[in-house]
Parts: sequence; C-alpha cells; structure tokens
Amino acid sequence: MSAIDTERFVDLIREYTPNLYRLAYGILHNRDDAEDAVCETILKAYEKLHTLRKAECFRAWIMQIAANEAKRIYARNKKNTSVENMEDYMPAFTDDYHELWDIVMEMDLVYREVVILYFYEQLSIKEIAKALQIPEGTVKSRLSRGKSQLKTYLEK
Repeated sequence: MSAIDTERFVDLIREYTPNLYRLAYGILHNRDDAEDAVCETILKAYEKLHTLRKAECFRAWIMQIAANEAKRIYARNKKNTSVENMEDYMPAFTDDYHELWDIVMEMDLVYREVVILYFYEQLSIKEIAKALQIPEGTVKSRLSRGKSQLKTYLEK
C-alpha cells in the first residue's frame, strides 16, 4: 500500500509539475521533449505509486523518475536526430534570472542537472544523489565544478 492516496498524488503533481518541467528542460533543451518527459514521469509515478513507502520522500522520488525519463528521451534523440531548429533550444519560460538560466543551460549535462536540482529545485545533496542514483560524493564534486563554471561565466 502506498504512503500517498490518489487525491494527494494529484495535489503533489500540481505542485511539482513546474519543477519536473524545469529539470526535464534542463536535460533536454527542448520544450516538446520536456513536456513528454513530464507526462511520462507522471504516468510512471502513478503506476508505481504503490512502491513509495514514505510520503516525505515523494519529491526526491518523482524527481528521480523525471531525471530518468529525460535521460531516456535524450539518449533516444541523440541517436535519431540532429539540431535543425534552434528555436527549440530557447528557454520555455522566463524569470528574473533568465541570463543565469542561459548560462546553466550551456553547462555539460552532468553539472547542469546537479545545479538545477540544487539551486532551482532546492534539493539536498542526499536527495540529489538519490534522484540521480549517484553517490553523494559525486554530487558534491559535480556541484563544486558546476559552481566553478558559473563563477567563470559570471566573471566574464
């Protein structure tokens, strides 16, 4: 039996959909693919809801599913397509930190996903490690390198 009922699941999905989209877009750089990743994430999360043991782990759990879905789509696209329409790579949303987001989007994927999860989604090192299925030490080193890259870009 799941720690979360269907009604609570729907409420949490409404709350976290922008976060899921931001992560997926950060990995995929494409609006349509990010939307597909979010839809697949929600579907898989609902199908696997019975595997969630603790309600307080929901955010990290669903972010892990989103990261995996986005990476799956990224790998599929890498094999099948080339970049033809640069408009697909423009940010799908804007905020006060649009310039910073552009810099983050230029980072290598391994640093970008950790930076997005840490700074934009405010997940802890432990939650990021669980979501990405990597050791906490790897998260810390990628975050450190990501911060260094950001600092270098911002000093230019």
